[in-house]
Amino acid sequence: MAEELDFNNLIPELHYYIHRKPTPGWKIEPCITSFIDITYVMEGKAEYTINDQTYIVNKGDLICIPQNSYRAATTIPDDLIECYATNFLLRNQTGQNVSLPLPYISRIGTNPQLIALYNEMHSEWLQQNFGYMLKVRAILCMILHMILDQLLNRNRTGQDDPRIKNSIRYMSAHYWENLTTEEMARRFHLHPAYYGNLFQKTTGMTFKQYLISIRLNYAENLLKSGEYSVGEVALQCGFSDIFYFSKLFKAKKGIPPSACFLEEKKPLK
Repeated sequence: MAEELDFNNLIPELHYYIHRKPTPGWKIEPCITSFIDITYVMEGKAEYTINDQTYIVNKGDLICIPQNSYRAATTIPDDLIECYATNFLLRNQTGQNVSLPLPYISRIGTNPQLIALYNEMHSEWLQQNFGYMLKVRAILCMILHMILDQLLNRNRTGQDDPRIKNSIRYMSAHYWENLTTEEMARRFHLHPAYYGNLFQKTTGMTFKQYLISIRLNYAENLLKSGEYSVGEVALQCGFSDIFYFSKLFKAKKGIPPSACFLEEKKPLK
């Protein structure tokens, strides 16, 4: 199911947000949801019934209740739940409702970055300043991306190493330069062999493969503008040999560089 969903073109429409801090008598009355309910448990426990199954959720659990599901919940009085909950619809670019390919309950643990996003959403939701719903939707997109990346991205290798994250930022700003593993290792005071292994372990690619991927992605972007020739794009992206560039581009993108011009010149229907 995950392979069938185009994650790049998901459009969330937020209907409701709440930072729940229930009392001992708190409960969600049984109902059929007209929305997707994503709830991140910060503290405590609660009992959730989703369709025909009952679950005890704990700190660090993510609850995903699909649209048109039976939902009910009660807190556990001696360990009150605290959670962030968002109710939203999710559509693709053609306006069709889509579902998230997630289990009802996922164990994601304590994620400081995710908590920071929820805190930012909470602040914007309460202040209701100019255009706040636009900003809240943007934050929801970031929350969904973080959740899907953690649970569904097969290339993810656990915690990002800050040295590699900073390396990638540098590569993205200097992709056309003749960057090497040795040079980047020196920047972070690491042995080149150790740095190379760390980079591959963190990203799933060698340093050279990752750099080429960045260059080709930017090259595709330039080609689609229609403002540069293939040769100009190759040089701007760090390739001195246009034939080598074209070979790599076709191998990664499935089309020759010149085909990007044709794609962009198709008449609007």
